[in-house]
Amino acid sequence: MKSRLPLLRYVILAVVVAAILSQLFRPALVAQWYWASALEQLEAGDNDAAVRLGETALDWSGDSPEMHLRMAELLYRTGRKEEAIALVEKSEDFAADQLTYLEMEGYLLSRLGQHEKALALADTLVEKANAGEYHLHRALNGRAYATALAWSDGANLPQESLDRALDDINKAMKIYGVEASYLDTRGYVKHFAGDNEGALNDLNSAIELYEASIAKVEQENDDWGTMKQMRLQQMRGALGVLYHHRGETLQALDRDDDASQDMQQAEKLGYGRQVGHW
Repeated sequence: MKSRLPLLRYVILAVVVAAILSQLFRPALVAQWYWASALEQLEAGDNDAAVRLGETALDWSGDSPEMHLRMAELLYRTGRKEEAIALVEKSEDFAADQLTYLEMEGYLLSRLGQHEKALALADTLVEKANAGEYHLHRALNGRAYATALAWSDGANLPQESLDRALDDINKAMKIYGVEASYLDTRGYVKHFAGDNEGALNDLNSAIELYEASIAKVEQENDDWGTMKQMRLQQMRGALGVLYHHRGETLQALDRDDDASQDMQQAEKLGYGRQVGHW
C-alpha cells in the first residue's frame, strides 16, 4: 500500500498557503497597501496618481470612517477642496458614534474653511464629554482651538465666542495641567481677544516646552531607523504652528522684525494649512 504522507504534506501545504493568502488579501490590508502607495505618489508630486490610488484604497476599506477622512485630506492637499468637503459630509454617515473621528473631522472642516460645521462638531464633543463619553479637557481644547481658527479665517463670530473659548481652555488646563498645545490654544485665543501681551507669554512658554520635548526625542534611541525621524518631522511641523501663532502676535505688537523671524522659522519647520500644520 502506498504511503499517504506525500498527500498529507500537500494538504498541509495547501492549508498554510490558503491561510497566508487569506491574510494577504484581507480588504483592510489591501486598503492600507494602496493608501501607502497613494502617499508615496503624493510626496513625489504626482497628484493624479495619488488620488487614483487613494480612491482604490477607499473602495477596499468599505465603510471605514478613518479612510474617508484620510481621502478627504488627500483631496484637499491636491487642490480638490469641494470634493474633499463632499467626502467629509459622506463620512458623517459612518462616524457618528466614533468620537475620536469626530475630533479629526472637526479639525479637517476647520482647515477646509467650514467653521460653522467644525464648531457644531466641537459642541457635540463637549456634550459627549460632559456625559462621560469623552475626555473633557480634549473636547474643551478642541472647541477653543476651533474658535481661534475661525477667527483667524475672518469668520463672522460674536465677541462672546472668544470669552467662551478662554473659559474652555482654562477649564481644560485646570483638568489636564500645563501642556504646550493647550498653552498654544490659550495664547492664540488671547491674541484674537486683543490680549497680545498675555498671548505672547503663553506662546513663549509653549514654544519652550515643545522645543524641550523635541530635544528629548532627538536623544532617544531608535531601533526602527525611520520611526524617530517620522516622529520628529511631525513634532517640528507642530512647532512651526506655534512659531506662526507667535509671529502673528508679534505683528500685532508692532514687533515686525521679530515677527518676520518667527514666520521664517515656521515655514522652515513645515508650517502649512494644507499639510495639517495650522
